[in-house]
Amino acid sequence: MLNMPALRRLARSLRRLGRTHYPRFVFGGGLRPDEVPVFIYHDVVREEFRADLEFLQRNGYRCLRTEEYPAMQHTGGAGGRVVLLTFDDAVQNFHDVALPLLREFAAPATLFVPTFWMRGARRDPDTAAVNAAERAAFMSWDDLRDCLSSTLVDVQPHGHRHALVHTSARTAGFATPELLARHHLFDWPMRREGGRDILGRPPLGTPIYEAHPLLGAGRRVLEDEATARACREYVAAEGGAAFFDRPDWEARLGALLGGRRRPASGMREIPAVEFRALMVSEYEAASELFERELGVRPHYLAYPWQLGSALSLELARAAGIKAVFGVGIDHRRTQRLRGPPPAAARIKGEWLRFLPGRGRRRLREVIPEKIRGFTRSQHLAH
Repeated sequence: MLNMPALRRLARSLRRLGRTHYPRFVFGGGLRPDEVPVFIYHDVVREEFRADLEFLQRNGYRCLRTEEYPAMQHTGGAGGRVVLLTFDDAVQNFHDVALPLLREFAAPATLFVPTFWMRGARRDPDTAAVNAAERAAFMSWDDLRDCLSSTLVDVQPHGHRHALVHTSARTAGFATPELLARHHLFDWPMRREGGRDILGRPPLGTPIYEAHPLLGAGRRVLEDEATARACREYVAAEGGAAFFDRPDWEARLGALLGGRRRPASGMREIPAVEFRALMVSEYEAASELFERELGVRPHYLAYPWQLGSALSLELARAAGIKAVFGVGIDHRRTQRLRGPPPAAARIKGEWLRFLPGRGRRRLREVIPEKIRGFTRSQHLAH
């Protein structure tokens, strides 16, 4: 049976699904004359991504370079078939699997990098990863330089921390063995410990509050460090992972938070000027690392999760960003924005072979698969 936090997560996901834009080619239609589809990938399976590239080649689609896209965003491909391929997170899978295939097919793509997580990054005095080994899944700066030298891959920022921040005192859950195994590294909100911001998977028992992507949030609420520490210590003293086998484990931890009547005890919202400085640091840190490690200044940005707030877009423009990218849920918003910077929504790469052409897929073939994927991908705190 779903508890209240799980029900709230499901409701949020259903609302997102209802707001997400799927272009008409997904339903078997054609492309509009002014349409330039933008696809987003994370990890890829070699055979599946090869099939995508073969489909594009067979049907006369040209892959754009990042700098070509803004001029075509509302005018289309001047009579030709064009797409933009983008990859988020700069995981090692891109360098080992996607890059060789892009080279084989001479297909340009854009790689968006969360600079904090790159292997070999210099220590950040204000932010730390709870477990340094979690960087092992990401590319190194040498890998990124290899991408640039290919002349096919444009490397651009995906923010710096790729962080969620707590925005409410309402509990979304606790760090349990099951949730730690199920949820991605990025699904755990940034938290404050000993005056520093900590990213990554938290220790067992850590309370998790409702959160929002940093670059889209309007505020940040800091958890009570003493209460969080008490929860973790209690779990450790009561058997660690085995504690969560008890039927009343959630009630026990909830009592340490003060119960439902006082969920906000010890929590505080940071001042607006401090929150703005945190946002500014996302652009400044990414730009500094790009210039120092890659010798280039970034001009495009993909927002983690969804398009950023009005303040975030203002700061992006001030940082010299020429265009920003979101996801399908942002489609209607991108139509209303009048920039700068211009904004674009992206859809998942799994829809690429629904484009018009020989061998296109049909929606009826994948509906059960999509439903199963949706039920397995509920966010933890946002």
